Amino acid sequence: MMEPHATTCDARCDTLSSMPIRIAIADDHAVFRSGLRALLEKETDMAVVAEAGTGFDAIKMASENDPDVLILDISLPGLPGPRVAEMVLQTRPRMAVVVLTMHEDAYYMQELFRIGARGYVLKKSTGTDLIQAIRAAHRGEQYIDPAVASHVISTFVGREPRKKGRLDILSRREREICGLLAMGHTNTEISRLLSISERTVETHRANIMAKLDLRSRAELVRFAIDNGLMKLG
Repeated sequence: MMEPHATTCDARCDTLSSMPIRIAIADDHAVFRSGLRALLEKETDMAVVAEAGTGFDAIKMASENDPDVLILDISLPGLPGPRVAEMVLQTRPRMAVVVLTMHEDAYYMQELFRIGARGYVLKKSTGTDLIQAIRAAHRGEQYIDPAVASHVISTFVGREPRKKGRLDILSRREREICGLLAMGHTNTEISRLLSISERTVETHRANIMAKLDLRSRAELVRFAIDNGLMKLG
């Protein structure tokens, strides 16, 4: 009497396992999205179900389409990738987020994995790397682009201690702008968010870099994360 039930279950399981991975893409470059869609849809186990070009559209897309995997750029107009990832995973914790970015700084990767991303791939890497990341993330595993592995080691192993108290030399506004810059916002976006001019944002940015003796955006991101300035809530 049990054989018919076993056959039905096996058939259902086979159907589920043969279903393609449903993928959504969030990137602000339409031509890049088109090329990425073409690449992924060559894979028999993948299907691109939606695209978005801004952070807010990415959240709406994830809600309406409920993809298995969200491919997410860090720098998105309106709302940066880290914030998008956090908001999406709050309501859909099982969704796999794979970050596809030009940012090689390990501190971005650290923050996004802390939020819940499962993959981190550089745009300069091969399509094979991204496809491996998607499959790994869909299985519930983490994937780090081999190209950034050395950055992880050099950044987090044998790192010199940070100087304490440096945050105190920044004003409240400078701390706010430092956090927004680290999250990927542009000067234009920050000026709109804070209702100040772009020139004022640029002045604050220059002051932050000078006060903290920072020489690159990567160092600014590192400082923001170390000092809790990337407020995502």
